[in-house]
Amino acid sequence: MKKIYLTFACIAFSLVAIAQTVLRFETHGLVADHTNEMKITTYVEPGEDGKNVVWDFRELKLNKDFVGMLDNPNISKGANLFPESNTRLEEFGNSFFFRTTQSGIEQFGFLSANGSTNITYDKPFVKMRYPFSFGSSYTGTFSGSYNTNEKHLGDLAGSYAVEGDGLGTLMLPSNMVYDNVLRVKETKSYEQILNNRNYNIETITYRWYTSEHRFPILVLINATTTYQDGRTFTSTQAAYNPIALNKPANQNNLETNGVSSSLATYPNPYHSFVNITFNLADDSEVNLSVYDVTGKLVKVLHTGSELAGEKHYTFSAKEINLSSGAYIVRLNVNGEETSRRILEL
Repeated sequence: MKKIYLTFACIAFSLVAIAQTVLRFETHGLVADHTNEMKITTYVEPGEDGKNVVWDFRELKLNKDFVGMLDNPNISKGANLFPESNTRLEEFGNSFFFRTTQSGIEQFGFLSANGSTNITYDKPFVKMRYPFSFGSSYTGTFSGSYNTNEKHLGDLAGSYAVEGDGLGTLMLPSNMVYDNVLRVKETKSYEQILNNRNYNIETITYRWYTSEHRFPILVLINATTTYQDGRTFTSTQAAYNPIALNKPANQNNLETNGVSSSLATYPNPYHSFVNITFNLADDSEVNLSVYDVTGKLVKVLHTGSELAGEKHYTFSAKEINLSSGAYIVRLNVNGEETSRRILEL
């Protein structure tokens, strides 16, 4: 009888383990050639930690969109500064350089949008260790230097602590509800010296993850800077992921809204123009638009009704007097959305 009870206990434990969100390289790693569309929102308090928590953020106020893009640093500006990296994340033109492996993510540097200022880590910050789940934690130290136009400006050094501090239900705008969501709390405390002035900074970041989506579906950041004279300044940031919100997380394409194959862009990268194709299984309401990397709309390729069948469009930034570079093609069919990153050379 004891063996039977033990068997049932093992089964019950296995079911609980399956239900939990676990971060792994294969499912949540920062991998090149991915885009992450986010909506910036007002900051709110992160709520409680623990298990079976309900985080109700349905009243978040939206401000604007932005897009984060992951690519290979070898083809990007600043690649020579961070030879250890294999992934570059671009947000608002700024670049963050990481080395992503099966065991985790390390940040090796930062490059400003204009390329004049960089942070080089001689001891990298460990952004994640895999596998990672509720109750996981690790700590460490990091250090680096600030530079501008090849001139040394100062240094920074500090510590970090990362923990899976919450597991529960996350509620977001449009009455979207997600179960078995993992919350990761990241605390960075460091001293930086710039132009012979000392600053102490503590940044606390909360990220909520689901099993099915590579990127966090909600991010809250609170940073407090303490100056030499004792004054303090607090800044906050918040964003959530509309792709995760606009469709169930287990959908990898748009089949349920009438698109019978994935949105395709070719050639990519391209020189003169890019072809954009998709299939509609049924007559649908379609919006096909192109955005820059800050989330600004640059061209509407089509909006309105479309008959079923294969659709073909083209886009060229040069034709509308825009510079070459990265853009985002966003397809919305009957309210469901997907996107592709394109690169004009």
